[in-house]
Amino acid sequence: MTTQKPVNGKLRDTVVSIVPVAVLTWALTILTAGYLGIAKNIDAAFISSLVTSVLASYGISRAEKTNDKVK
Repeated sequence: MTTQKPVNGKLRDTVVSIVPVAVLTWALTILTAGYLGIAKNIDAAFISSLVTSVLASYGISRAEKTNDKVK
């Protein structure tokens, strides 16, 4: 009896990789359309939070500004 686990694992890995990229692409497209005036009445805060969440899942975050000066 053979099992399909290797194929299902590869399919799962592919879906897990593609879905965040698709969400990021969609969110950036809608956000850009809103800024250009093409899309009306969008919730830019929600779209921006989606972008932030997806980028954070990849380990990308905003750099903190430091005021450390060398003395």
